[in-house]
Amino acid sequence: MNTKTIGIAIGVCILLFVPFLGRVHLFDWDEINFAECAREMVTSGNYSTVTIDYLPFWEKPPLFIWMQAISMKIFGINEFAARFPNVLAAFFTTLTLIYHGTQHQNRKFGYWWAAFYLGSFLPNMYFHSGIIDPWFNLFIFNSIAFYYLGTTKQRIHEFLFAGLFAGLAVMTKGPVAILLIGASVFLFHLLTKFKSFPKFTFISVTLIATLIISLLWFILLWISGNKAIITQFLDYQVRLFETKDAGHGGPIYYHWLVLLLGCFPASFFALGSFFSKKSYQNPFNTIVLISGIFTLVLFSIVQTKIIHYSSFCYFFITYFAALTVSQAEKPSIRSIWSTISYLLFISIGMGILVYMQVFGEGITQLITIKDPFALANLSADEPWRLIDFIPVLVWLSAAGVSIYFMRTQRIQQAIQTLLIAVPIGILCIQATILPHIEQYTQRAAITFYEKQAPKNVYLIPLGFKSYAHLFYGQIKPHQNNNRFNEAWVCSDSTDLPVYYVARIPMHENYLKAYPNLKKLYMKNGFVFLTQKKNLSLNSKDK
Repeated sequence: MNTKTIGIAIGVCILLFVPFLGRVHLFDWDEINFAECAREMVTSGNYSTVTIDYLPFWEKPPLFIWMQAISMKIFGINEFAARFPNVLAAFFTTLTLIYHGTQHQNRKFGYWWAAFYLGSFLPNMYFHSGIIDPWFNLFIFNSIAFYYLGTTKQRIHEFLFAGLFAGLAVMTKGPVAILLIGASVFLFHLLTKFKSFPKFTFISVTLIATLIISLLWFILLWISGNKAIITQFLDYQVRLFETKDAGHGGPIYYHWLVLLLGCFPASFFALGSFFSKKSYQNPFNTIVLISGIFTLVLFSIVQTKIIHYSSFCYFFITYFAALTVSQAEKPSIRSIWSTISYLLFISIGMGILVYMQVFGEGITQLITIKDPFALANLSADEPWRLIDFIPVLVWLSAAGVSIYFMRTQRIQQAIQTLLIAVPIGILCIQATILPHIEQYTQRAAITFYEKQAPKNVYLIPLGFKSYAHLFYGQIKPHQNNNRFNEAWVCSDSTDLPVYYVARIPMHENYLKAYPNLKKLYMKNGFVFLTQKKNLSLNSKDK
């Protein structure tokens, strides 16, 4: 990897992912969940155990949380620091795609692969977030890619890298990494009739490296006396596959649809290469496809349906898109269809924005909603401005330029136009549209939490799950575990003042069940309450 390529990757990632990174608050649940774990590490000084509300949190290993904690030590406890590790993930992903693309195809292919990854909707948007998956997916892919490289060159250091990256993936999100890597490698050898199966020594190096890195956290927990967390963590991983999390169900085709639409435009260009025999003359193409299809099938079967679960498939979708384009010499039906689809997507988006701009609060009329809380969210007083049309105008202009290039037989320039426009449009969304989305969904609650942060109080969400009150309320390590007992925390016998956040219409049940509670005010579907003995603070909280 030459210095010019590294310099280009640094420049591109700074331009595409650093601006507006901290413009909006973190979003509940995942972003705030991980950021709160990192905040508690920084404030408590306990880096060996992941905690939420200063109690052990066994759902995730600590590697990504450590990254966020280091970032917070540098930039402060804020949104920018929580999301910055994924800017680094964008940089290393770009270098990874160029490196492996060059190794198994050529330099031109490597650049196309990176361009499709950074220039498609969901893959790009993930690098603006504070979630774990960009690093998790990068580690898994590098493990598979270096393992394959080891089988072709028969060099021990590639197998060592494969094991190190597998171990880092486990340290990032858990043992599901071993399943994704191991199954992909096994199925590849099975389909190729074990022709390139490596020596026992090489396999041993990979397994030992994986085991050593994977066990670091468990050893740390064992030494620090937190052995129970290990059992809870493993139980949670099994439960995740067997049951459907509340609010996270979906049909079996959920991930297929998400990838088709969310990975646009790469998904449309990739479709043709999936069914071309020419695409599988290179065995690396086969292992990339196997890893992606296995992931897609696995999480289509798993009961819990969360958009992040299939995000590893971004690698194989963008790979096959690059394979299509790097070999194209003239416009194809597939390329023309992708451009037309792009234009259609943007037209729909512009139509929605025009409707909201013209009719103001008419956003609630776009769809039939029966949930009172959702209706109250969408009826927030949030004026839309002309500047909010910039992202759609960027994409619409790009579609027009792309069609012009298509008509003049310049296929690669047409695609380059789309791939440049998508990340620029997403960057504009960070500055214009995303603040509106946050206003509708959570800002009223977060503003309330921030006002209570200087006080030594309990902040309690009633009837819904949230981590926002912990992060934005800057919750301190209270020692009284009675705070998890609803009857106690809603009584007048608490050792600290208590503020509550509920949602309409559920708040009425709590007011009836606990007569000592009093409503402070209501905003955008959230209802803010306190104990009657704290009513003297009422005017300060509005």
